[in-house]
Amino acid sequence: MTEQRALAATVRAMPAYLSPAWFTEADALLRSSEAMVALSQGVHLVLEQRVGEGSSSIIWHVRFDNGVVSMTEGPADAADIIFVSYAETAEGIRNGALSAQAAFIAGDLRVEGSINALLEHAELFAALDDVLGPLR
Repeated sequence: MTEQRALAATVRAMPAYLSPAWFTEADALLRSSEAMVALSQGVHLVLEQRVGEGSSSIIWHVRFDNGVVSMTEGPADAADIIFVSYAETAEGIRNGALSAQAAFIAGDLRVEGSINALLEHAELFAALDDVLGPLR
């Protein structure tokens, strides 16, 4: 087998952003991350993200539960922090063209819930971004 064929055989296609396969892969990355396990010890927090408006919106949540971190498609029963944005903003943040801070300042990213929890767990959220990096 040529080197190119061997490489092609080992490279998986990245799932489309916010597709069911993307959520499955994101959840697997979060659950298997030693960094997330360590950083989330003693943390009980739910982060929800809403992208889009109305019936076409996509909603998911990340649960930090004392060392177990998971991502689930759909709304949380009770979220501590909620991010709301249009699809273009979410895509810009995902692909690095836009920072969450810039989107927030511009009014393109709305934050609801406990701002204190967001600030208190800034390191955890930075690690979340790093762990999900392979899905960019």
